[in-house]
Amino acid sequence: MFEPQDVARAEWCVVLNGEEQYAIWPDARDLPAGWRAEGTRGARERCLARVQEVWTDPCPAGLRRRAAEGLAVGGADGVASAVGRQACRIPGAEAVRGDGFALTFGELDAASNRWARYLRSLGAGRGAVVGVLLGRGAGLHAVTLGVWKAGAACLPLDPESPTAARALLGVAGARFLVTEMPYGPGDFAGRVRYADDPEVCGALARLPDEPLGGGPDPGDVAYVTRVPGADGLPLAVEVTHRGLAHHLASLEREFDGTGGGGTAVFGSVASEAAVTGLWAPLWAGRRVLLAPRALDPEGSGEWLAADGPFALLSVTPDQIELLARQLGCTAGDRLARRFVVAGGAPGPAAARLAGLLGPGRLRAVYGAAETSFGPFLTPAAGPDGGTRLLVLDDAFRPVPDGAVGELYVAGPGVARGYAGRAALTARRFPPDPCGPPGARMFRTGEPARRTGTGEVRLLGRTDRRQVWVRGHRTDPAEAEEALHDHPGVAEAVVVAVEDAPDDVRLAAYVVPRPGGRGPAPAALEDHCARRLPAHLVPASVTLLDEVPRGADGRVARSALPGAHGRPEGCGRSEGDGRPEMHGRPGAHGWPEVHGRPEGYGRGGRFVTGPGPRPFPGGSGLVEALAAHRVPGACFALLEGGRLVAVEAAGSDGAGRPITPRTAFPAGRLSGHVAALGALRLVDQGLLAPDAEAGRAGDAPVTLADLLCRRRAGAAAAPPAALLATLLENVTGEAFGPLLRRLVLGPLGLDGSCFGAPPPRSGDGDGAPVARVGHDAAGRVLPGAERAGDPAQLWSTVTDLAKVAGELRRSLRGAPFGRDVAACGATPRPDGPHGAATRAGTPRSERVRASDTAPPGYYAASVFCPRADRGLVVLANGSAGERVGRELAARLNARTSYDGRAPDDR
Repeated sequence: MFEPQDVARAEWCVVLNGEEQYAIWPDARDLPAGWRAEGTRGARERCLARVQEVWTDPCPAGLRRRAAEGLAVGGADGVASAVGRQACRIPGAEAVRGDGFALTFGELDAASNRWARYLRSLGAGRGAVVGVLLGRGAGLHAVTLGVWKAGAACLPLDPESPTAARALLGVAGARFLVTEMPYGPGDFAGRVRYADDPEVCGALARLPDEPLGGGPDPGDVAYVTRVPGADGLPLAVEVTHRGLAHHLASLEREFDGTGGGGTAVFGSVASEAAVTGLWAPLWAGRRVLLAPRALDPEGSGEWLAADGPFALLSVTPDQIELLARQLGCTAGDRLARRFVVAGGAPGPAAARLAGLLGPGRLRAVYGAAETSFGPFLTPAAGPDGGTRLLVLDDAFRPVPDGAVGELYVAGPGVARGYAGRAALTARRFPPDPCGPPGARMFRTGEPARRTGTGEVRLLGRTDRRQVWVRGHRTDPAEAEEALHDHPGVAEAVVVAVEDAPDDVRLAAYVVPRPGGRGPAPAALEDHCARRLPAHLVPASVTLLDEVPRGADGRVARSALPGAHGRPEGCGRSEGDGRPEMHGRPGAHGWPEVHGRPEGYGRGGRFVTGPGPRPFPGGSGLVEALAAHRVPGACFALLEGGRLVAVEAAGSDGAGRPITPRTAFPAGRLSGHVAALGALRLVDQGLLAPDAEAGRAGDAPVTLADLLCRRRAGAAAAPPAALLATLLENVTGEAFGPLLRRLVLGPLGLDGSCFGAPPPRSGDGDGAPVARVGHDAAGRVLPGAERAGDPAQLWSTVTDLAKVAGELRRSLRGAPFGRDVAACGATPRPDGPHGAATRAGTPRSERVRASDTAPPGYYAASVFCPRADRGLVVLANGSAGERVGRELAARLNARTSYDGRAPDDR
């Protein structure tokens, strides 16, 4: 059975090719041709942190050099060039037709030239990203072609979900937006232009329609496309003009012998599956028919039949099921000469239609934005020209025929990577060991088997939660993320269910916060609809008293009401024997999927993965906050190095609910992170335990003194401040970026930073931060949130729980601090145990690992070695200490996190 590789035990190295594109590679294997070692070796986390630090510009080095030298880079054989050729060849032929408009190839080319000049005048050129938030109207193709001719990249956005679309602008780094009056820009900080603004229309009319020079290079980005991320946050894939042209050219042959007719687009114009219908016909000199904006899906069959037959229809599985229900398979036979089914496995209606059509007329396309929306046809048609499918083991070696490995895609369709996610790009786009020098491939996450005839069979996903919903690649974690942002939700689980073959929908199960009636399901659906694309809005919402879980703490999916169907991640299968994929323990003791521990990044209680559950019998957190006049707090409980419970309640003082994603000033807990950074430098031989960090009177204070708290003078000194000075002097790096490289990045502490609080995004809905502190009576302390000490850590309770788990590992000799014994930090049951902290005992009411925070806040972390248990508490009120004591009392009443008192055992 194929399983994700256990990279925590592997040794890796950072490599780069001639274009200065980075990746990681097994240190024991020879480097592929065209790649060289960067010099960083060790655990995967260390290598990825190094990539994230040094790979700041993903643009290939050759393009950067030519741009810096002012050399022309135009002439890309991309979509814009193809439309220009068709405009010269058949200028009067219809190119695009929609509700109330029609454009010939000549008119489309001229309109796009005017848009290119207009966008260039605004400053949109090479390297810029332009959001395109337009419906299926006359401007859609003209604006997108104009973006490409100006040299910029296009970010297609879904007008059916304008709020979610605007949120993607920040993810993709867009600085320009072209939209229409009904959608509006929200709080987008870039330059906005309305395609239906009379002033903009007048400015376009005054511009010449001749071609604009200085177009894009084949290696420039054409599309920036949204795909789901395993952490509940979307990713933005950068697709190059070369990759897009390769995909469209490979589809051109699908129009051969089909006569006229072109194709039709009647779904979302921003989905991965839409690219084929929008651009392949224009590439081949055929027409694109755009459905009216107000078209009811139930009337799509009648609308298509009135304008058919088509040369080719690109449809999703649910669309073809809908058409078969409306028209019947016999009428479907007359609707199009060829069907391309994209975005999931075809269902029974497609199988019946395929029987009527005959061989070769219905093609099931599997592809993704990471491979330029291609690149191959299944089950046995093979890849398109130039694309290679590789089935490799965890060391990137080919597996024998019949054996199970992971599917990789190589060839000209491989995308540049993920915008702003250098480390993830390095991991998902490794060197191609069988390709040209310096080539990369894409790691699909699909276990696969190659048969003796060369056919590749897909067996399911390793990132088991991703499914296809309505033709969109979807991760239910994004819907969970939105639900947890609702103030009335304490816990949420979203799963994919299948009531009928290949009819996949999302079902949400919500536990309301205690003390209230809880939100109505309809209100939660509206909440999601305002924040998510339509395909991510749960089709049903069920309120529960608690989420059912198995003995291992995982959600008992089969016990959820109505959750009957194939397990999550069941997008494709090979018979009934498809292996079920599970994440394996990562480097920090928590299961990892795509480099991030499961469940992190969601608000409310931790609801997925093997460990964290609601506090048994209730934590009393809400009552404790009210009793002690603390506006908000959250806590995390650890046992055996594993996070077993997270809960948050109250307000941040500015009207936002506290969630496990809320960042607080961590006070002296900053010393824990600084200590781990120092231990990392000790491991690397760059820092000695006896290095002097300061002085206590006439005596020096060494690094070992700070870490072990073994001298009064050292204990009285602020550890983070002294460590900050020492680490900066040793490395020459600023403290914040240094700790990001040494600790925050390798441990995946995305909600933490040093210095100022994590910034909000331009739309005001960025990282949640407890920016307002309160005194012991619950009154606001003005200015308490402005802690600007560069050694001050702002962190979340889940991040600090990971820090506590890593301290535990370091004290036990783990690789992060394998030389900790040299600092004298030997763990003891009840005294100083190293790493700049002090432990309590299992029965003690003291919870004081480090509990000094800026005025108006409280932060504490304790690890009890005898019981192997830990607790982290953060609060935006000075009386948080009393809340922490109540939580500690409940912790001390149990010998294990199983809801039973000691006498019950």
